[in-house]
Amino acid sequence: MLVVAKHKSDRFKLLQRLANKREQAAVRALGKSQQNLQTQQGRLSELNGFRHDYQQQFKHNGRQGMSGAALQLYHRFMQQLDQAIAQQQGTVSAADHECQHKKHDWQQTHIKTRIYDKTVERALNHEQQHAQRQEQKETDDRPKRK
Repeated sequence: MLVVAKHKSDRFKLLQRLANKREQAAVRALGKSQQNLQTQQGRLSELNGFRHDYQQQFKHNGRQGMSGAALQLYHRFMQQLDQAIAQQQGTVSAADHECQHKKHDWQQTHIKTRIYDKTVERALNHEQQHAQRQEQKETDDRPKRK
């Protein structure tokens, strides 16, 4: 059975509710994306901090003297750490790109939601004005009918 909306505003309210649901979904997706970005930035920060600490430890140990094997081991480890940092920077960059994309999606859905809000508001105002005119017309016609 098909239900036909009595008023124009009722038809737009359905679209408004759908737009609100899409906007809420976009907000949740943006929030998850921002959380992922923060997590990835935190991991990058930890790696950079670890690299800095390890480098300081190397400087300290280097003053006391190091064997060639220990020096090679240190350089190999630093290369691996630098690779991990570069990889994490790529992950942060990708997460940032995704976050910007989700933000754009949310902004677009927000604009559509506001358009439906305004459309419903205008339709309700129009319907209210029409009802007031009808009521006024009926009030004006009563004395004529007597």
